[in-house]
Amino acid sequence: MDLLLRKSKVVREGERALSIRDQEDRGRRWADENGYCVRKVWRENLSAWSDIRRPKYDAAMAAVLAGEVPCLWVFALDRFSRKGAEAVVPILGRARVIFDYERLDSMDERDRRWIIDRAENAREYSQRLSYNVKSTKATQRREGKWLGRAPFGLVVDPTTRKLRPNTTPYMCLVKGQKEVTPWEVIVRVFTEIAEGVSSHALSRKFNAEGLRTPLGAVWRADSVGSSSRVPPRAPPTP
Repeated sequence: MDLLLRKSKVVREGERALSIRDQEDRGRRWADENGYCVRKVWRENLSAWSDIRRPKYDAAMAAVLAGEVPCLWVFALDRFSRKGAEAVVPILGRARVIFDYERLDSMDERDRRWIIDRAENAREYSQRLSYNVKSTKATQRREGKWLGRAPFGLVVDPTTRKLRPNTTPYMCLVKGQKEVTPWEVIVRVFTEIAEGVSSHALSRKFNAEGLRTPLGAVWRADSVGSSSRVPPRAPPTP
């Protein structure tokens, strides 16, 4: 038999979702208890929804439907697919797929309706969760809250989720023992470029002064240019 293991990369699943390793342990125990030998383990670390390509899932399904392997084990229906009935109907009565958590068998006549119902439940849950997340993010954007990673020179306020200047020093220049903050660097980039200094010349100037990027790297013209796309003023509060 084969094992199909999946854990989504989506953050909202959190630690509550059973890990790939735990799923494999359960699958191998089921195989031992039911007289099977594990032939292949298909591992996925991605979503199971709509437009996501799942080559491991496709290969596992092709193998069991073609009779290449007599049984496919999956931890649970929502690990198998979030597409609802359209994903499970092709296997009913044609190929043996075990849904361990629900204790359902696609070749068992009595389990057909349960499998379809649970598959549709998983689909509805996924759609509702997706809608809730999109609605929440849309509301946050309308309120001016920053959802992604803050650009260099700015930081996300943990209370308001608004951008503000990052005035926390990230290095100290040997000459003059002066601490440098990301916001000071951004202001300087805009000021000097506005005065006619080129990106190449400014990056050379920074490096000559011993100034480094927050990652400790030397400045290049492209890194100076990308920094200049950050607005050189505190973002307004709506």
